[in-house]
Amino acid sequence: MNSSTENIIEHVKKVLVNFLSQSDTEEFIKSIQVHAKSFSDLNDKISDLDKEQVNMNFTEGISERVIVDKIITLAERLLLKEKYLDLLLELAQYMIKIGNQSYALEILTDLKNFIGSEEIYRVHNGEANLLVSKIYWAQAQWDDCDFYLNEAYNNFKSAEFDKGYAKCENMFGTLYGEKGEFKKALAHFEAALAYLKKSDDIATQAMILTNLGIIYTIYGDFEKAIWNYKDAIEKFQKLNDKSRIARVYHNLGMLYTRMNEYYLALEHFNNSITLSIENQYLSNCAVSYIGKAYIYTKLKNLPLADAFTDKAMELACKLNDTLSIADIYRIKGIIQSNLNNFELSEEFFESSIRLNDDFESQYNKAESSQELGNLLTEENRKEEAKNHLKSADKVFKSIKKNK
Repeated sequence: MNSSTENIIEHVKKVLVNFLSQSDTEEFIKSIQVHAKSFSDLNDKISDLDKEQVNMNFTEGISERVIVDKIITLAERLLLKEKYLDLLLELAQYMIKIGNQSYALEILTDLKNFIGSEEIYRVHNGEANLLVSKIYWAQAQWDDCDFYLNEAYNNFKSAEFDKGYAKCENMFGTLYGEKGEFKKALAHFEAALAYLKKSDDIATQAMILTNLGIIYTIYGDFEKAIWNYKDAIEKFQKLNDKSRIARVYHNLGMLYTRMNEYYLALEHFNNSITLSIENQYLSNCAVSYIGKAYIYTKLKNLPLADAFTDKAMELACKLNDTLSIADIYRIKGIIQSNLNNFELSEEFFESSIRLNDDFESQYNKAESSQELGNLLTEENRKEEAKNHLKSADKVFKSIKKNK
């Protein structure tokens, strides 16, 4: 146990004695000190590519901050206002991509303050609000996401900007999709495409097609999902948008996972991670690490599964990506279940369920509830298992019914 962990446990111990008896406090501390099995022989069993990915060092972004601050300072003096606002939007987008959400929010706040009430910059204001909503979406802060998304919609409405409407509809779709309301999500994605019928905005079209692919994957309509993903990749390739190509590769990895084509899924996750690392696309690295971790539980390579969950957790904490953390707990629960460490497995599943419940992520909660129900069944705790399996089954049946 490292010194940081020891300090946290000591602090918790001091707090708990105010609420629990001494013996209960000791028992509680003992339970949280139960550790997962250590896989010290990991490096003898993995490929060079897996080793490189697991040992990847992701920087804290200090140098990027200094450089971008200098660019903004100089640009404010040298550029016309409209070009300066365009630049701020580009820099904020870049900061979101590399995982520096707080700095992106700072840039966007400065941009909105710089615009003030000038009506001529309504589209810029809308784009800024849309990016703010994206930041809050990534952190599962749904109310804030919804607020800024509606602000963006109103900005675009007053400017009669159809491309802006399409982007908002796409974002509404991702919001509902993350919450497990797939029928609503699908309706928004289709509305988004309708706004772009006469548009040459292939970037937004490709993003919508990607999101449609996700919905069709969840529905089990794999042929339609693959068609959407391939169409999206072709569009992103025309734009040389490697970050979004990486995201489509990740989604294809998820699709092949659902089809039990595990080695094909690994190939796509590896492509996603390679492109994401090259382009500093940290949030995509995190989810693809999670995807690989799950595959390795299926292939019974538990040391690698554990290593990839740890790396994913490092990134998810940096990004404040709570839903990814919930998914990591689910996979850690599967790993410990495979090791017959049922007590720790149960704790991981319960943590995953709690986080998904907090953020109204119905589908992800159902996946973790199903895993916990299966675990409790294996432990012959069938009555406890019944509630978890029943709640999961209800969600999955609802998705099929509302296709």
